Amino acid sequence: MPAAFPLAIVIVSGIVYHVAQKASGAARPWPMLAVAYGSAFALTLVLALASRDAAPWPAGRERAAGLLLGLAAFGIEAGFFFIYRSGWPLASASVIASAAVTATLVVVGILAFGEPLTGSRAAGLALAVVGSALIARG
Repeated sequence: MPAAFPLAIVIVSGIVYHVAQKASGAARPWPMLAVAYGSAFALTLVLALASRDAAPWPAGRERAAGLLLGLAAFGIEAGFFFIYRSGWPLASASVIASAAVTATLVVVGILAFGEPLTGSRAAGLALAVVGSALIARG
């Protein structure tokens, strides 16, 4: 699989995700999220069963990571639901949230995973923060 393909999936899915969240107009998040997670579960189950990988279902640390991933995904989904319903513009809510997540992950990457903070990464982070601040100003 070409290295750009997973990135393209994330970008296209992110665009569809935010447009669908903003455009849904749903007044209640829970039924909408039930449909979203039901469809994601069905697709994931089909892919897992069709996979040629004979590995068993996750246990121990992998299962814990999967549970955390599910809880985090739920928090992101519910959070954006309420952000958009409270009137945040599509053009700024995602950018501001992403910049805050990025800044935090730079620190986590350095402290927890020993990733280097290069000059170009620091400059890029500063530009992202300044850019999101400009977008937030409208």
